[in-house]
Formats: sequence, structure tokens, C-alpha cells
Amino acid sequence: TEEDLSEEIQHDVGSVATAPSKNTFFGAELDWGRCARFTLIGTALVAPALHYWYGFLLRKLPGTAISTIV
Repeated sequence: TEEDLSEEIQHDVGSVATAPSKNTFFGAELDWGRCARFTLIGTALVAPALHYWYGFLLRKLPGTAISTIV
């Protein structure tokens, strides 16, 4: 039935959403090398790229109207 499907979807989504936190806080060790690599990539590559990308978008699409945002 529709209720059963809804409950199943909620259970599946909840399981996926909490899976990473279960691994992080209950027994798995933090991989400091991986953490450092992602920090470096985010700081050196992703942040500047997004900064300039959104600056470009603001120049090309000025305004705050819904039609501009969408």
C-alpha cells in the first residue's frame, strides 16, 4: 500500500543518511591523510573556482528576481 511504500522509503533514506556517521563515530579511525588531501583540494582549488564562478554569474545575471535566480 501507499503507507508501506512511504515507510520503506523513509527507512531507506534514514539508513543512507546515518550510515557515514555510524562509521565515523563508532570504531572507524579518522584517515588524517585523506582529511588533509580534501582540505588542500577544497582550499586550493574548489574555493577559488567557486568564488570566481559565482562572481562571473553575478556580473552576467544581476538582480534578485526569481526569474534571474532560476
